[in-house]
Amino acid sequence: MYMEHMRRIEFLFLFLLTVLAALPAMAQVGHGGVTRVFSCEVGGRPVFGDTLPKECYGRAWVEKVNGVTVYREAAQPTPAESASRREKERQRELAGREASRQKQQDDALRERYRSLANLDARRDYEVAQLNNAIAILRTDEQELTARRNRLDTDAAASKEGALPDGLAQAIAYADEELARARAAVEKKIKERDALLQRFEAERRRYIEITSAPAPSQSAD
Repeated sequence: MYMEHMRRIEFLFLFLLTVLAALPAMAQVGHGGVTRVFSCEVGGRPVFGDTLPKECYGRAWVEKVNGVTVYREAAQPTPAESASRREKERQRELAGREASRQKQQDDALRERYRSLANLDARRDYEVAQLNNAIAILRTDEQELTARRNRLDTDAAASKEGALPDGLAQAIAYADEELARARAAVEKKIKERDALLQRFEAERRRYIEITSAPAPSQSAD
């Protein structure tokens, strides 16, 4: 828009110079000494007029005074061109937002870890914490499994066809506890796997942003 405004000012300036240069001749020949022509191209054929022809509406057209171009109007974009421009602008905005988001993440990553060794140490510490939690849960699981096996032994030793009510209830409760214990182990394992994946991604990115050359600064 700024460039279009400057072109309009430039054309008006040229127009004024043309009029000033033509004043002596106009004083001699009168108003008829100034020839103003508007022209455009329609289907490869030029169209002229002393006022802007209707065929030129929405097209690129030129105004000339005594053969000197004083103004140019750019053609109006088609609906398809307008849609294409809007899409390109939308893509530029999305790219800008993504670049801004990535910069924020990179800055946070640099702030969080002083060095690659610091990142690795933090990863090892957090993974060790999860491994300890998994080991405790597995111990609980093993104890519950052993208890469940003892109940199976008691059930096998029962001489009656149906299990005593107390034993049946104990088996059902043991099954519930064992299921919860195994679910807790699986949850912690998934948590550890997700942690390792996050640290691996952070490690790759940390290497990228710390190995990249600093942007050159032009001298004043």
